Amino acid sequence: MDDSSAQTGFDAMLRLFDADREAAAVKYESLRFRLVAFFEWRGCVNAEDLADVCFDRLQKKTTDGEDIHNPNAYTSTIAQYVYREYLRSPDYLSDSFDDENKAIQEPEAVVAEETDDRDLVCLDECLNVFSPNDRQLMIEYYNTDEKTMIASRKRLAESMSATLNTLRIKVCRMKSKLEICVRDCCERTGKCRS
Repeated sequence: MDDSSAQTGFDAMLRLFDADREAAAVKYESLRFRLVAFFEWRGCVNAEDLADVCFDRLQKKTTDGEDIHNPNAYTSTIAQYVYREYLRSPDYLSDSFDDENKAIQEPEAVVAEETDDRDLVCLDECLNVFSPNDRQLMIEYYNTDEKTMIASRKRLAESMSATLNTLRIKVCRMKSKLEICVRDCCERTGKCRS
């Protein structure tokens, strides 16, 4: 799916919420907030990703011509299915296993403090807040040069069965969380260069 058809699909989905684009955006964000809360309350480590999956499916149904009268109720039903899929997924099982083993493993000594790259200590610490899949996604998203950036990001989106726009939104949210975490770490520890 190219960017223009993705945008058209997103616009069609927004019109489900309200004919006025501004009002639709407010209703969309309100529903997104509730979906994230729904997944967080159930202990999902990637609640924002799961909310995005719900909207991707709603957008697909809209693009496929499904007649949806109540997008909130429809998306709530989608969320229940997505949650059940999450519980059956291998990622859920491996995330649960990783969380249980974190308490058992002894923390590694921070060697990076001795180097000139003191701010990398906070970056590494904050990257470890993300799930292994999200860390890998961030690395793959930004690990490219200008010549191959668009093509590699399109391939990355396709490998996730998502649109390029969805990938951008997801990475933007993760980047915001990462920046806040690094800033807090730098202030807390005084490890970073100014």
